[in-house]
Amino acid sequence: MKKLLATVAIVLLSTTAYADKAFKKCASCHSIEEGGKNKTGPNLWNIMNRGTAQGDYKYSKKFSAWAEENPEWTPELMHAWLENSKKLVKGTKMNFREKKEAKRQEIIDYLTKMGIEE
Repeated sequence: MKKLLATVAIVLLSTTAYADKAFKKCASCHSIEEGGKNKTGPNLWNIMNRGTAQGDYKYSKKFSAWAEENPEWTPELMHAWLENSKKLVKGTKMNFREKKEAKRQEIIDYLTKMGIEE
């Protein structure tokens, strides 16, 4: 039983570390701590549950208009956003492109986890 628990702990820690690594590109412009400050981009704590263009960040007019038609972040919408934000919302301030679907999924999994009550 101890070996099983140790194995589970190692897997969970390595998965968390890997997800943290996936978010590293995002961290230059975004914080992700509960109550954290905005940087160049908004704090992303609980982003998958709070809706688009929500929070105390000054979103661009183009993004705010887009958010009216897309009020909730879904995994599919986040995939499209992370794949090519400038293509999805012409005129947005964010310029990020992750070509690899698996890496986009890692970021989405991490964003989803960061906001779940423990």
